[in-house]
Amino acid sequence: MNKLEIAINSAVSAGDLLMEHYGKIHETKNKESLRDIVSEIDTLSESKVISSLKEYDPNCTILTEESGLIGPESDSKWIVDALDGTVNYIHNVPLFCVSISYWVDNKPSIGVIYNPHSSEIFYAEKGVGCFVNRQRLRLEDCKLEDGLTAMAFSGKAHKPDMRPTEFGIFGQLNDLSQGCLRTGSAAMNLGYLSYGKFSLVVGKANKLWDVAAGLLIAEEAGATVKFNIIDKKNHLIDYIASTPSSQKKVFTDIDLSYFDL
Repeated sequence: MNKLEIAINSAVSAGDLLMEHYGKIHETKNKESLRDIVSEIDTLSESKVISSLKEYDPNCTILTEESGLIGPESDSKWIVDALDGTVNYIHNVPLFCVSISYWVDNKPSIGVIYNPHSSEIFYAEKGVGCFVNRQRLRLEDCKLEDGLTAMAFSGKAHKPDMRPTEFGIFGQLNDLSQGCLRTGSAAMNLGYLSYGKFSLVVGKANKLWDVAAGLLIAEEAGATVKFNIIDKKNHLIDYIASTPSSQKKVFTDIDLSYFDL
């Protein structure tokens, strides 16, 4: 079984678990902010993914949201968010997913995003292309003013004095496009960009595991993608992914110097 097949199988297995528990009451606890929470289902889903990856790739290194780094430090590793969109999930909003990627030399080579509620599985391999449910995705160019956009904010603890700057950028994107959304799932933002549902997505100081798969999926669909890991210790990343026309427009009309790209 190759690594893409391993990632798909692991994502589907965890997704099935998420759906078994969907709509039930879950105990939660806050991490860095009111929105940054963890539930017991996050831990269960992550354990499911780890077990599946270890079964097929026993000597691997895995970076996960809840358990941290498993195995020796390596430039080649699995990066896992076993439930991206926890807040949506516990409030029965059907926008959440499992995100699994494999990075080689600190760059994504495999990416899988699975929303079990909508039965959408996005997957890509570097240089091979991007697919959703076996359908090849090729992103068509779209002007910023003709499309929807989405933004994923930094955590509340990250430079709190700069929150007004982030909110201002969100407002500008909202005014320059047909709307800017905060969906609660950075991974699904990138999946929907690859599908052509969004024309631009941007994130500030997001966790790497949130977008590690989606960045490759968007790029392989034809998006223009820029990203920079701004804090290796805390796994924080800035990124922008969009159609070519949208990215050109946004860099012309909005001051994005706050993003380290």
